[in-house]
Parts: sequence; structure tokens; C-alpha cells
Amino acid sequence: MSWHFFSITALLLVAFVNSAPQNTVPQIRTNGFQLEPLNKDYFLRIEQPDGTIRQESVQQNEAGNPHVTGVINQPYADHGAHLVLTYEAGPNGYVAKYSYGKGPPTPPPVPPLFLSPQALKTATG
Repeated sequence: MSWHFFSITALLLVAFVNSAPQNTVPQIRTNGFQLEPLNKDYFLRIEQPDGTIRQESVQQNEAGNPHVTGVINQPYADHGAHLVLTYEAGPNGYVAKYSYGKGPPTPPPVPPLFLSPQALKTATG
């Protein structure tokens, strides 16, 4: 009797784990913070009150390895300059590049527009 109970419990546990949502990244949109899950990937954007902007996206390749790309744009109002740091991390390691210059900060690229599946269905008719 106990063997059957153990077997049924194990099967129910496996079924429960397999039925759990595979997307572990929550969708968050608040003032200055955006986190968008994209299947097993995500997009992140953070805007600080001082004008600092960080954008990051992560995609997984076929082998399941993450590939991270991002940019941080930080103004230095005291000096009339800004620092732009771009970075990339993946199977080939981590690479960061930066520039520091005078003038207005260069904004990062416009983030992609995310629509819910329901909005896409409505748009197609």
C-alpha cells in the first residue's frame, strides 16, 4: 500500500512541476521601471530621477545560454557631460565599451513596443 501511495505522490508532484508556468520573470511597469518577460527572455529599462537610463535585454541561444546586451547612460550635470556604457555578455565572455563627452546625453534606443496577445488579436480583427 505504501509503495502505491509513494508512486501516486511522485506522479502528482511531477505533473504539478510540469504544469507550473515556465516564465519566471514577472511583468512590471511602474514609474521609471519596466520589466517585460519575453518567453524565456526579458527586457529591462530603468530611469533614475537624475536622468540615468539603463536598458538591458536577454535572449537565450539554441543551447540555452543567455546573451545579455545593455546600455547605461549617466549624465554628469556638474560637468555638462555624460557617460555611455554599452555591454554585452554571452558565450564569448563580457565586453564593455564606454564614451564620455560634453553636451546633452544621448538617449538609448527607443524600447520595443510590447502588446498583449489579446491586443494583437483585436488588431487583426
